[in-house]
Amino acid sequence: MELMRLLAALRRRLWLLVQALVVFTVAGAVSALLLPKEYETSARLMVSSSDATSAVLSDLGLQELAVGMSGESDDIQNHIAMMTTRPVLEEVIWRLQLRDEDDKLLAPDKLIIDSSLIPTEVVPQLTVRQHENTDLIQIVATSDDPLKSQLMADTLAQVYIVDTQARAKKESTDARTFVEERLIIVQAEFDNALAEIADVQEEERIIDLDSEVRSAVSRLSELLMMAEETQSRLGEIQAQSKELRSLQGQEEIDWIGPTTIADNPEIRGLRESLSEQRVRRVTLLLDLTERHPDVVQLDEQIRALEEELVDVLAQQHGMNPTLVQMQVEEAGLQDRAGAINEAIERTTQTFSQYPDKMRRLSQLQLAATAAEEVYRSLASQSYQIAVAEAMSTSPIQFIEPATKPDRHKSPRFFVNLVTGAGLGVLVGLGLVFLFEYIDDSIRSPEELKETWEQPLLATLPRYKAGIGMSIADLPVTDPVAEAYRTLRSAIQFASLDSTSNSLCVSSSLPGEGKSTVIANLGVSLAREGKRVLVVDCDLRRPTQHSFWAQSDNRVGLTQVVMGQAQAADAIQETGVEGLSLLSSGAIPPNPGSLVESLRLRQLINELCRSYDYVLVDVPPALVVNDALLVAQMVGGMVLVVEADKTPRRVLDDTRERLISHDVEPLGLVLNKMDFSATGYGVYAKAYQAYGNTGDAA
Repeated sequence: MELMRLLAALRRRLWLLVQALVVFTVAGAVSALLLPKEYETSARLMVSSSDATSAVLSDLGLQELAVGMSGESDDIQNHIAMMTTRPVLEEVIWRLQLRDEDDKLLAPDKLIIDSSLIPTEVVPQLTVRQHENTDLIQIVATSDDPLKSQLMADTLAQVYIVDTQARAKKESTDARTFVEERLIIVQAEFDNALAEIADVQEEERIIDLDSEVRSAVSRLSELLMMAEETQSRLGEIQAQSKELRSLQGQEEIDWIGPTTIADNPEIRGLRESLSEQRVRRVTLLLDLTERHPDVVQLDEQIRALEEELVDVLAQQHGMNPTLVQMQVEEAGLQDRAGAINEAIERTTQTFSQYPDKMRRLSQLQLAATAAEEVYRSLASQSYQIAVAEAMSTSPIQFIEPATKPDRHKSPRFFVNLVTGAGLGVLVGLGLVFLFEYIDDSIRSPEELKETWEQPLLATLPRYKAGIGMSIADLPVTDPVAEAYRTLRSAIQFASLDSTSNSLCVSSSLPGEGKSTVIANLGVSLAREGKRVLVVDCDLRRPTQHSFWAQSDNRVGLTQVVMGQAQAADAIQETGVEGLSLLSSGAIPPNPGSLVESLRLRQLINELCRSYDYVLVDVPPALVVNDALLVAQMVGGMVLVVEADKTPRRVLDDTRERLISHDVEPLGLVLNKMDFSATGYGVYAKAYQAYGNTGDAA
């Protein structure tokens, strides 16, 4: 049932849907003609892998550089993000001089973000995306100029390729520059070392130091054997002392008990100094060799601290007689070792000049060798970096330049037309349902019964009628005539208990068809063989005389009530057998006083004695009080309600007004019912089968 009501509402307001459809369709066509043209083109780039470059570097023996280059990201999304960065877009804008409506260089954000909802001009736009899950990047450019679109896509591709190539070579270029600078410095150091060696050989007159060294070694061999024996025994004593000290508390240089440290501040200080010197030695060895003078000097300092710590620790445990004896023996051995060393030193003093020369020369040769090795290493690195720099190319290849578009992408006439038509249908439907929702007019007999619980005497169809036309011109079998026969029968049944044969017909507002209803009701009653008189008591807008070609309004009710004419002289024939008319006559200056007069009541009573039915046409009940006054004079009142026009609130006001004047109508008549537009399809087909359907007057 709800669907039928929706379809009925759509049929009633089809004009609204058609208007919306026409307006939006025309708007779509006009927009397609007036909106600025947008041209689109695209260029394609391919992201190539670095595997080929890595393979070439590996073949050259440069595996480390190959691994470094293969670690570079070839992710397409990264390239897309880099391609839309501000520096790249600013370069494109500068090259093409892309400007906004204020003649300022376009902001990079506006080049990739479309912020206009309804554009009045086409702003240059760039879109970068991956092409269908491939290794291709598609650059889409749109603008109001086909050539500008082509240049935008190609320029962005070229700028990004140059940018990626520069970034790929930057690290290699910086490394090559650093290595070349170091090569110059190391080469100068190597040349200086060779020059110093030559100067020493010439100054000391060095010819062959090897024979002199062999002789010195032979003379010192005996002393060295004695020194070795002494050191061996000294080692035994030291081992025994160490074992004894371990038994006395497991204390040694590297581990001293907390009690000893707490009791002897000297041991604590020596231990901290020794730790600092050892840390310093490890730090120096990161940059220097163990033979470096600083390291040698530090080693001597460490040994001195260790010896002093040993002495202090020995004093701490010196109360043991065995340990004292071992220490005495150890001291003797050390003295003996010192004596042997002194003998060795005295023996070697004769040849001291040769080791000094050899040591000096060896240091110079070592420095020259180190400089040479560093130079060769830097030269090799420089070669590798040069190869890597030559192999560093952009991973982006320009495979498909943009083409100049021949036709604009948007707006498209057909698309805009279809879109406008679609929007028109949607908006039209929305307006139909909105108007239907806010429309509180009476649209069906059910709604009329819900609004006012009065008997529904008849539902009269909308038909083509007007001035000078009535159902008298229709055949008696016409559906409209049949509807008025239904109304006639309903009134007769509703007035069975009435002692008066008169009734008035009114409506809430003008234009609801009450005059047409009373005229046709008179025709229907006359066709039944009744003598019927229609009295036009609408003294403000009389219309009854216009329904009958033989009648006029020169003499009528006004003259009869005022005593200027007799009722018999004022009554006119209508051309319908049994139907007479008492027109309103001249419009009086004060119709209300005339309607309230006793003479009008007497006249109606006199006419009722002369006719079977007296039908009084009165003004709308909500406009003037005439209808309420006349209703109290006649036997009943019929209220006409126009379908699809009379609002519910108006009908409510009419009911309240009638109740306040103690007037209860015989029933209601729903007039101008369009059965085809209210869901009463069966009735509509029936009326189409029997005759005309259309507008009622």
